[in-house]
Amino acid sequence: MFKAIIVWIILVAYIVTLCKFFTRQMILNPCYERACKPAISMRSNYDFRLNKVEDIDPILGLQMMIVALKSGVAITRALDAVGSSIPGGKGICLRNVSRALLSGDTWMEAWSAPYVCFDKKDKNPSASFVLSMWLRQSLRESWSCGSSPVPVLIAILQNYEQSMQNVARTESSRLSVRLLLPVGLCFLPAFIFVGILPTVSAFMC
Repeated sequence: MFKAIIVWIILVAYIVTLCKFFTRQMILNPCYERACKPAISMRSNYDFRLNKVEDIDPILGLQMMIVALKSGVAITRALDAVGSSIPGGKGICLRNVSRALLSGDTWMEAWSAPYVCFDKKDKNPSASFVLSMWLRQSLRESWSCGSSPVPVLIAILQNYEQSMQNVARTESSRLSVRLLLPVGLCFLPAFIFVGILPTVSAFMC
């Protein structure tokens, strides 16, 4: 009986040590960091108690543009309305582009400096660049030829979502492979001590 208690204590200590080790390795894993980064970013950018938004994702900005254009407003009005709703440098850039287009500048002139310049204090300058690049490329033909910009924006949004789903599948596959070894190392001793050793001891007795 005393030997069985010692064996169980050793088994529990072994499993706890393995879990702590592989949990630490998983946290340091880039896959885990990429998976948790959006949630951490959302928690730091949104203060729900103060109802204050410090930053916004380019996907949300693109969806806001789609809603504004579906309501029937012009591109300049949609840029100004969305820019007024977006805080920081992204909103200022969109409003500057709207004013430049209304003042008679060409499409490329309106999307270049000094109208579009990203603030160094912006917490997510890459998001500002992505949103501006999407809108500049997708709305150019609509501004020049008068075609509807909504299908192009929806296609960009769907393409991006599909790309993110593919990335999520790839990362989940990598994570499952990395978790296979620690889970196996945890279950193998338990199977030996719980299943094999009692059977062998019973036959020996």
